[in-house]
Amino acid sequence: MRRLLIGLVLGAVWLTPAAAQAGIYDQVLHVYQARGSIPACQFTSAQLSTALKGIDTYGQQYFADFSDAVQSALAQRASGACLPGAKPATAVALPPLRPRSVTAPTDAGVPAPILAMAALGLAIALAFGVSVMARSLGWEPQWLARWRHACAEASYRAGGGLSVLADWWRWGR
Repeated sequence: MRRLLIGLVLGAVWLTPAAAQAGIYDQVLHVYQARGSIPACQFTSAQLSTALKGIDTYGQQYFADFSDAVQSALAQRASGACLPGAKPATAVALPPLRPRSVTAPTDAGVPAPILAMAALGLAIALAFGVSVMARSLGWEPQWLARWRHACAEASYRAGGGLSVLADWWRWGR
């Protein structure tokens, strides 16, 4: 019996904040649906903030007017509309607080790494073009012939070494 009582108490304590948050959200939403706006003085700032946090992604995307109404009520409370002796404030039209599109153009220039890559690519293409033109005209310096011969020799020897390694692997098993 004692365990059951402890379980019930712990469950009630654990579920109370979530239930209270859902209850405030539902109350604010009900007032908005009935009136088309949210009176700033009907709810506290904490309740309005809780209702604003309770709006999920779907609600933010498709029911932005509700979140705008909650933000407007919060702005009216922040401006002192609910203080004693304050005149009734008119509705303040706030711009919607939504993030800009990721694909929206900006006024920034081309990033420096992109420019560096473009310059490097242009230099490589220019060097390749000059070497192709020189070879097509029959000009080949002696050092280039030596390098080409050395690279071909290294390729031949590496290929032979790899074939020996492949044979050893096949026969060793």
